[in-house]
Amino acid sequence: MNWQAAEDGLKGLVSALTGVPLPLIAWDKQPVGQRGYPQFDLRFFDHRAREGATPEIIYPSPDLDGQIHPIAEAQRACSWSITCTNRDQRANAKAYVALDALAVMFELPYAEAKLEALGLTIIDRGRVIPNFDLPDAHRDLSMATLTLQLGYALSVTVPPGVPDSGTDIIEHTEVGGTVIDVDQPIVIPPEIIPPL
Repeated sequence: MNWQAAEDGLKGLVSALTGVPLPLIAWDKQPVGQRGYPQFDLRFFDHRAREGATPEIIYPSPDLDGQIHPIAEAQRACSWSITCTNRDQRANAKAYVALDALAVMFELPYAEAKLEALGLTIIDRGRVIPNFDLPDAHRDLSMATLTLQLGYALSVTVPPGVPDSGTDIIEHTEVGGTVIDVDQPIVIPPEIIPPL
C-alpha cells in the first residue's frame, strides 16, 4: 500500500467533491499556513485486520541466487476521519451539511473509481457527528466530523539483504495416499514430482 499516494489521492478527491481548493485541505499534523474557510482536516487511524480474514503467504519465483522470498498478503481496514470547520453559520453552510453531502457523494461511480485506483474501498460509511460550535476571534466556528471505514490490501516481505530471510527452492516432493470417492477408496501410489 502506497500511503503517500493514498493521502495525495484522497486529498484531491475531497477537493474535487466539495469544490474546496487544495490549500484548505490538510492531513493530520501537516504544517499549514493561514487557511481560510471552509477547511478540511483528514486523518487515518485504527489500522487493523479485517474481520474473518487471515494473512496468506505467497511464494513468488526465486531470485537469481535461487532463493524464494515469501510475501504475506492481508486484508486490512482503517478509519478515515474528515473534519470540516467553517465560520459561516447559515443553515446550508454549517460543517455537518457539507460533510453529509460529501458522505452521499462517496456513493457516486466517480468517487468509487477514484478510491479503487488508490487501492481503497469503503466498507462502512459511518455518520456525520457535529461538534460543539467553538468561538474563535469572537465568531462561532461550525465543526463536524465524518468517519469512514476503509478496506485495503497489505503486501509485505522481509527487506532485501536480511540474512536467512529467503527459502530454498523445493526441488522434489513425494505425493500419494488414499482418497475417498463417495464410499470407494482410491489408492494413489507414491510418486516423486518432478521425477528424479
